Amino acid sequence: MDFAVLGPVRAADAGQPIRLASKARTVLGVFLLHPNTVLSRDRLIASVWDDPPRSALPNLQTYLTALRRVAIEVETVPYGYRLCLGPDRLDLLAFDEAVRQARLEAARGDAAAANRLFARALALWRGRPAEDVPLAAAMQARVAELEERRENARLGWIDVRLRLGLHDELVGELTPLVEAAPLNERLWHRLMLALHRAGRRAEALEAYRRARSALVAELGVEPSQELRGLQAAILDDAPVPAPALETVWEPAWTGICLLPADIADFSGREGETRDLAAALDGTGTAPVIVTVSGPPGVGKSTLAVHVAHLVRKRYPDGQLFVRLCDASASPRDPSDALAELLRALGVDSAGMPSFVGERAAMYRAKIADRAVLVLLDDAAGEAQVEPLIPGTPGSAVLVTSRGPLPALPGAIAYPLDVPPPADARDLLAGVAGASRVASDPESAEAIIGACGRLPLALRIAGARLVTRPAWPLAELARRLADASALNELRAGHLDVRATFEASYAALSAPARHAFRLLGSVAADGVAAWTVAALAGTSTHEVDGPLEELAAAGLVTAGDADAAAEPRYRMHDLLRGFAAELFAAEESGRSRAAALRRVTATARDHAAAAARELPLAFAPPPPGVPDRTPPCPEGGAWLAAERAVLVAVAETAARAGLVREAAELAYALAPFLIVRGFHDDAVRVLGTAADAAAAAGDVTAETHLRLVRADVEVDRVRARGVAGEFRRLLDRCSRDGDRHAAAYALLGVAATLETDLGAALAAATQAAGRFDALGDSHGLLSAWTEIAAVQFYLGRHDDAAATCRRALAHAEGHSAVHRARFLRTLGIARYETGHVEEAIGHYRACLDLCRDLRWATGERLTLRRLAQAEAALGRHDTAIGILARCAEMYVNAGDTQGEALIAYTLGEISRWRGDERAALAHFTACLHRLDPLNEHIWSARTRDQIARSRAALG
Repeated sequence: MDFAVLGPVRAADAGQPIRLASKARTVLGVFLLHPNTVLSRDRLIASVWDDPPRSALPNLQTYLTALRRVAIEVETVPYGYRLCLGPDRLDLLAFDEAVRQARLEAARGDAAAANRLFARALALWRGRPAEDVPLAAAMQARVAELEERRENARLGWIDVRLRLGLHDELVGELTPLVEAAPLNERLWHRLMLALHRAGRRAEALEAYRRARSALVAELGVEPSQELRGLQAAILDDAPVPAPALETVWEPAWTGICLLPADIADFSGREGETRDLAAALDGTGTAPVIVTVSGPPGVGKSTLAVHVAHLVRKRYPDGQLFVRLCDASASPRDPSDALAELLRALGVDSAGMPSFVGERAAMYRAKIADRAVLVLLDDAAGEAQVEPLIPGTPGSAVLVTSRGPLPALPGAIAYPLDVPPPADARDLLAGVAGASRVASDPESAEAIIGACGRLPLALRIAGARLVTRPAWPLAELARRLADASALNELRAGHLDVRATFEASYAALSAPARHAFRLLGSVAADGVAAWTVAALAGTSTHEVDGPLEELAAAGLVTAGDADAAAEPRYRMHDLLRGFAAELFAAEESGRSRAAALRRVTATARDHAAAAARELPLAFAPPPPGVPDRTPPCPEGGAWLAAERAVLVAVAETAARAGLVREAAELAYALAPFLIVRGFHDDAVRVLGTAADAAAAAGDVTAETHLRLVRADVEVDRVRARGVAGEFRRLLDRCSRDGDRHAAAYALLGVAATLETDLGAALAAATQAAGRFDALGDSHGLLSAWTEIAAVQFYLGRHDDAAATCRRALAHAEGHSAVHRARFLRTLGIARYETGHVEEAIGHYRACLDLCRDLRWATGERLTLRRLAQAEAALGRHDTAIGILARCAEMYVNAGDTQGEALIAYTLGEISRWRGDERAALAHFTACLHRLDPLNEHIWSARTRDQIARSRAALG
């Protein structure tokens, strides 16, 4: 795909123009005006709208989607978005490259080659940059900058053609230019010179008169000395030479290279290498600055050195290198770094200035107007880097740092993460030997996983295998799994823990404390509230320590969660190191207090955010807040914090904080069930129940096991927990816990799939107990089961009556209950021939499911809606609904749902008169059903198969 922005915005694929809506073209124009540059959301919005609407962010996402839909490869990267292009795909980059080459040829004295290159560059301009898209006023400076670059290139081309003697051609070109820009003395100077050298002396003097008139009239100033000197030379009929072409300045030092050696076995990182090499190929009015940031051990320095060697030829005047942190990770004074560089550039110590500003000035003077690459390794901050940046274009700076350097003006930020699995495998194989790694791929994967794909850790693991050739890979994998992985990740001078310790030691005391607290909970990423709760302080007070950790590369904060809160993430090995410090440097009392605080805070937040959901399947604890209508904000918060909440509950349970863990698990379970995170729910509830059993807290254990068994019922595994519900019912009856016994009895009812009469009796008995206890949630749950059993018994009018009664009672309770009863009521009405009424109930149910983000309820209802639409003869509509529904079932891994889709397709085929297709669908349904856990549907499907076979003879 090719792009153009030097004029109207253009995008073409294989020569065919790509059509885009106006705003999408505007967003594309912004990217084309800033190729290969990371643009934040805020910067994009400010570039597109002068007065952004409230919907600017979702609108921007829509326009980005539109670009990607037509294969315009806008990348999502930390801190924003980027469109990566080369000079062969974008006219702006082609222009810059041609101008750079033209100036190089001019400096070498080849005016003919420079003429061709300048002509090629300026032919790319078709008008003002992005002239046909409505850019915000903030973009005008960028457009003006590009137009200035064009005029500078035009002036360079004019000077080349003056040297070549193309005077008549230039007179015709320059005359309209000076008419359009009568105050541009540089253009008047070239016009006078062209006229004079073409033998048109009088016209040259007339041009001076016109230039002076314009300057005096408009600005009240006389022409410049250069213009007056040219007039005098023409009056004296003195020879006037053409402007001198640039000449190559031979420096006192040539081709100096201070780069460390590249790594011979460097592997992987192809994309990162390509991106960085492209970024360092920029041309413009300022030096190129590229920053590579990432956690300790991720391979920043190795990659930077590798890329620097690859681009050496672009910077023939030298490649400089300096480390900006000492061996203990303490930042060096920039004055010392400048002294090191100046000595390398030939400055004697006796002539070295004393102050950092003077040293920076001397350094910039030494490398001015040269093509130099400066690699600054392990920078601690922007203030340390800025004095080391060259002052003229043509040079480039490549900076590595543990944290991002957002305040470095004009820098291209490149955050570096661990390599992908394939690259990690190649790195281990490159050190340990490809054949050895291939001999036991399972153990190799275990080693890579234990190392968290961190390049330093992988290199050490490979080195340990090399020094122990008799070791099978399984032995190192076992060691990394059985003990702290950090104990095994040490080889010679390479030591992962020592690398982490150096970064940790350089932190302030508050940042060290925050880092230790982050090791207390095994979560992939946390928001500030988690750290504040662990520390017993406010989120405002932990902002500083977290920012310091991010600057040190010990956490990353480059992305926001579903609740639009920044997430602080930590590499697995760093988290293990933090956990070691939490255990070693925090007292037992301090550890318990931190976990108690964070668990209590998590419980309160989770309970408040889950108020749209039904309560868990156990007697509700005191103080449970009232249920509310669907709340997107609460659901988004729970979705963002799910992993953290599960980890906090499990950590608290293992630490013996039984009551706190149980309360958090109870508050969290409804969200996990409704959103389909059944594995998380089973694990956290089981861990908390085991801890309660070990502590002798029978009540907490019973309630947790009730909720856990209900999770299995929800994912259609009722038969597997039938014994559990009976054991719990016996225990509650013995202990006199009538409330918990009612839930256990209802659970037993849910497992009696082969004895529906007994199931109805048990559910009805449970409903009576809940009514007597005043537990409305339990009563609604019982009515849900009663209505379902009545339906399966064929008592459709009874099921409808139960649903109507429940719906009247459900006001003020969770919308999940209402959605369930609406769906069951729709089914009951469908089965009694009231299909249109059933469709109305299904659609009302779907609205609630979508408001709740309850995918399970939505797909169950969609299948029933499709069935009803088909029953009315709207077969194509039904099949379209089933296609969407089937995709949802496949994505959820719901094989029962996939089976029931086939069942409904069988019904539709029969209604269409195609009994053979119906038989195929019913047979496919039966093959997907689990006859042990889906007894009723298996029996129904066998009946349908028999009916089809009978019809087919």
